[in-house]
This record gives sequence, structure tokens and C-alpha cells, in this order.
Amino acid sequence: MDAAKFSSFLVKVASRCNLDCDYCYVYHHADQSWRSMPKFLCLEHRKAFARRLAEYIRAADLKHCAVILHGGEPLLAGAQILADFAALLRKECTIPVDVSMQTNGLLLTQEALDILAAADIGISLSLDGPRAANDKHRLTRKGRSSFEATEQALKRLEQYPSIFAGVIAVVDASTSATELFEYFNQFTIPRLDFLLPDAHWMRPPPGRNQNPGLYEQWLVNAFNVWFDHYAHIPLRTFEALLDVCSGLPSGTDAFGFGDVSLLSIETDGSYHDLDVLKVTQDGATRLVGTVVDTPISEVARSAAIAQHRRFLRKEGLCDICQSCGIVDICGGGSLPHRFAENGFVNPTVYCNEMKRLVRHISQRLSEHLALCSEDETAQPLPDAFVLDEFELAENAATHLSHLYDSAVVDAVQRMRDALQLHAGDDCADQLLSLEGTRFEHIAALPGSIAWASAVLAQHRGHALFAVDGQPIDINTAYLSDRVQHAEQLSPCSKLAIAKNDLWLRAPFGTSIYFESEELTPAGVDLVNQALEIVRAWRPALAAEILKACSAVQFVRDPSADPRKIVSFSDNSVPGALYVSISQGDRLIDPYDLADSLIHEHRHQKLYLLERFAPTVERTSAQVVSPWREDLRPPSGLLHAVFVFVELRRFWLHVRDYGPAQLNSRAVNQLADTDLHLSQAFVTLQSCPLTVMGQNLVDVLKRAALEGNQQYESNPDHPALQTVN
Repeated sequence: MDAAKFSSFLVKVASRCNLDCDYCYVYHHADQSWRSMPKFLCLEHRKAFARRLAEYIRAADLKHCAVILHGGEPLLAGAQILADFAALLRKECTIPVDVSMQTNGLLLTQEALDILAAADIGISLSLDGPRAANDKHRLTRKGRSSFEATEQALKRLEQYPSIFAGVIAVVDASTSATELFEYFNQFTIPRLDFLLPDAHWMRPPPGRNQNPGLYEQWLVNAFNVWFDHYAHIPLRTFEALLDVCSGLPSGTDAFGFGDVSLLSIETDGSYHDLDVLKVTQDGATRLVGTVVDTPISEVARSAAIAQHRRFLRKEGLCDICQSCGIVDICGGGSLPHRFAENGFVNPTVYCNEMKRLVRHISQRLSEHLALCSEDETAQPLPDAFVLDEFELAENAATHLSHLYDSAVVDAVQRMRDALQLHAGDDCADQLLSLEGTRFEHIAALPGSIAWASAVLAQHRGHALFAVDGQPIDINTAYLSDRVQHAEQLSPCSKLAIAKNDLWLRAPFGTSIYFESEELTPAGVDLVNQALEIVRAWRPALAAEILKACSAVQFVRDPSADPRKIVSFSDNSVPGALYVSISQGDRLIDPYDLADSLIHEHRHQKLYLLERFAPTVERTSAQVVSPWREDLRPPSGLLHAVFVFVELRRFWLHVRDYGPAQLNSRAVNQLADTDLHLSQAFVTLQSCPLTVMGQNLVDVLKRAALEGNQQYESNPDHPALQTVN
């Protein structure tokens, strides 16, 4: 197994606390190492950590990282010391460092807030709800209430939206969910999180022995209250479960499979694993070395981290979990909650709760989607639409134009509706005054579609977050860019390459690194070379790409190996292709970029068809994709097949007519593609496809076979290992 890649660092700046919360995993569970820890992280260790972090950023080629200041109560160290520490980290490191803290708020005075805001330190507050809920567990050592001071901190934080990250509340099942939501709904909270009490098989959740269904019923009821009345409150736990029940990646390490990405540092400078593992046994978190004597990269390769990573993969779960019907959703549950006498190879102690909640959420989601589908007015495909013709660019022009033109009509209406919500704004009014074709062009731009969709979603009460979980700011400032674009509009629109368009980037937050402008000229030239390769091979395909796609962005995946060529597209920004153009310290080959452009265009082409005719029935099921390590929804697998049937044609061309140095690469690529396609077609047989989806699979099978028949003169060629 390769080394872990840490991107988050939880740094204990204080080991003591000014509260005595009775459920705290630091002070009231198995590991009592806090007693021997220095009260504060000293200046020497702060400097040493900053150097180690800078060193690790270079070694691991990180593009982003987060440092969470923690405790105990971190503000016991002093707001100015925390601000100075943040400045030190950012001075030492060559990439942006997101610094935040978790606090109980008792020391969050106006002066402290001003210092922290100036230092750009995000703040998450711990508060369990109204006074009666909060004072059940969160008292001072003298048994006094912490509620008033914490609520005052919450009110102050509302005045600092740029650094207010959210509120964390630990669930006490004797407090109703309705009471909690009514209380928190009074405030503007960017993110709320409900945590179940930390527990495991040796120390079960409080109250459950007397009432086995206590937490099951609380969670189900809480979801109903939130989903039906308070969905405008961003609640990480339920949103993450909705994501995984819909087949999307989870935004939290509590659900779904994942990897170790966080490293903890105690006040003595020692390295530690996930801090919450302290609930299991003494010394459970201790790793090798300290910030003084050990590089972080060495810790990333340690046996303890390797074992932790295995526990987060399916093969690392117990037999009961591996055979469970919801394992791909729950991922075995939070690791500390799996602990028993035999270690961590057990179901989570909240297994029954997880099963009940997942079943309930899946049912509610299905009911909701069914109601939504009843409200949708399906647009029938034209009688003359032929799927075989649509799949192949040389025959697809008429069909693609119909789908694309319909999408533009929708985009125009969506943009008008979004601008009407901002009537009176100078830029909004200026755009609304544009004549037909000019307005149509602006509305159909990928960034415009993303902005307008976000505005309308927000108007319906939806909270909007980027892929990395950060809230997205939606305002009319973006419209000045649209006005400028309209003024510069030429009669012949061109492919917008690497333009700094906010709404081509906002949905992805820091999860994707966008290349700097210095690389743009070389990248533009590379895109033109790649398109010329496609045009020389198949002019119809090049024309189709330029018809359906209007923007190219240059990206890198911060979590991927820098040598890996990545690309993606997303239906939230239709017509935008996101491609990498660098591989290590050099530009990629134009043929590789041609591959990426074809790849992402095919996704966009299928998205256009799916607006009219869904290819997969709504389902929470996930399946194995030969091209991915993680499980995918059936729609993702069908998209992959649609993409690789076209790429197979491309690499057949490269093998027979491309540069000699790419011949062996093409041969290997074709062998892999044929093997993966054969596996994918078998899997798709058991997927819940619509009639359109099944017809498309049949078309793609024929397309793959036709590609082989063109090369029958060489029966021993790997490309002839056909799909059955």
C-alpha cells in the first residue's frame, strides 16, 4: 500500500479546558494522556510543526491543506497566539493554508473575534441547543451553566460570516429534534452538525440498554423534521446520507468508504491518529515521532496509519459488514464506534440505527423523487430520432442540434427567471434588455447556467455548497462579467479556453486546482493541437465537440498523483470541459489531451440525451466499474461505456495512423479498454435501465463490435478481443 496523503492537520494548542462536558472523549473516556501533556503547544513546537508542514507539502505535492486548532479549549492559549501561529503557517508554506478552530465560545470575546477575523481563522462553535439541552452535559467544573456565554458567542459569530464555519451539537435523545431545530433556526448558521455520543461495544450509547430503539427513533424523527420543515438549514450528517443514498460521494468520513487524510499533533509535539480514537483504549492514537524529530511523510508510511487505512476499505471490514446490504452507504460506520474486545473488526455499535436511518432516508428520497417526476413535463424525442445515428458523430448533427437547441431554450428561461429575482440591479437590468440572440448566447454559457441554477435553487430555500463542503456565495457581482462578455461578443463565438470565469470554478471549491494564467498561452496552443488531431481524423467529431461545448478549463486534482492525467465534466456546468494539461513538470502530449477532450465531450453529449430520456431508473444501488476503484451508480457506469466506445475508435486510429512512439501505448490502451468494456456490459445486464438505457447499451455493443470488424486483417491483434 502506498503512503497516506494527509491534507488536514488537527493541532492541539491547549490540552486543558474551561468546561467539563461529561461526554468529552478527551477527558471522560479510556485515554487519559491529557494529564501528562503540556498545557500548551510551545513556540518551539509551533515553529517545528510549521517547518514539517512546509516540508510535507513539497514532498507530497499538496495543492491545499487545512489546519484545525483544537484542544481542550484552543482559546486558552490566547487569540493573538493563535493568530500569530496562523501567520507563521502561511509564511512557511508555499500553498494556501486554511486555518480554523473548534471552540466552546466562553472566551470568544469581541476583541478575540476581531483578532481571529483579521487572521482569517475559521471558527466552529460547540453548542448542544437551548439552555435545557446544553446544560444537561456542558457545565463548568463547578457545575455552572455555560449556555449564556456560548449563545452570546453564537450571536457575535453571526456578525462575522467570513469566518463563521458552523455549529456542532452532540445529541441527547431526551431532547426532541423539533426543539433543537426551533432553537437553531433563530440564527444564521452556515452549517449545523448533529453528533451521536461517542460510544463502542465496550461502552454502549447512554440510555440504549433501557430503550434499544432510543436513537433509531430519534434519528428517524430528526430527519423527518429537517427534511419537511428545516431543509434550509445545512445539516452535514443528513446531507451526507442523502448524497450516499443517491449514489454520490459522502462529504463526511462517518459514511461510505474513504482514506486517512487527517493527522493530529498533541501539545508535546507528538504525532497522533484520529483524535476520537481516544474513546477506545489508552494510547490508541499514538504514532511514531514528534514534530521535532520526524518528517510527516514518515508518519504517512507508518504501520499504524496503514492499518487504519485498511479499516476504511471494504476488505478491512468484518464479515457481517461485508455481506450487509447497506455497506456501500455506511462503509462500516465511524471507526471508533466499531471497537470491542477483539479490536475494530466489528460492525459499528450504531449498526441498527444506521440500517434504520438509511432505509428511512432511501424511502423518503424515493417518495420525493417520485413526486418531483410527476411535476416534470417530459419532452418527447422527435419521431425521427434514431439512437444509432445519435451515437456516431458523422450521423448525429440533426439529432444533436435538436437536443442542444432545446437545452438553450431552457437556459434562456432559467437566466431570465434568475435575473428577474434581481430586477433593479443595474447589471441584471442591462442583461435583460439584450436582444434575442445576444441574450441567448450569454444565457447558454456554462458559467451563466451554473449561476442562474444556483440563484433559483437558493430562492427555493436550498443551501448551496461546493464539492469541498464550503458554502458558495451567490450575488449579482458575477453579472458584471456577463455584461462585459456581452459587450465583447463577436459574431462568431469561439471556444473559451482557461477563462477566469468564477462560476466555472465556484462549484468545486478547493477540491480542484485551476492552473495559473502563466500556463494559459501554452495550454491554448495545446488545445488547438488536440482539436486539430481530432479534426484530421474525424471532422464531424471535432465539429460536434465545438457545437456542444463552449469552455475548457485547465485543472489538476490536488489529491491525485501529479503524473496522472485527469479530466472531468459536470452537468451543473453543461458545455464545460475540465482537463489537465500538465504531467509533473511538463505539458502532456496533444494526443492525450485529444483523448481527454473526446472523453469529456461524450459525457456532455449523453447529458443532453438524458434531459429528454433517462437511461437508468432511480436507484440507490452502486456497482463495480472496471475504470474506477470506488463503486459507482449505474448511470456512472453507462456514461463510462458511452465514453470508452468512442475512445476505443480514437486509439484504433492512433495505433494504425498515429505517431510510431504511441503505437505500443495504443495497443495497451485498446487491450485494457476491450477488457473493461466486456466487464461493464456484463454488469449493465443487471442494472435497472430504462428502455432508452437498454437500447443505448445495445447500440454501444454493436459500435464496439463494428470497430473490430474494420481490423479483421490482423486477427491476432489485441484490439480483436471483442466484447461479447
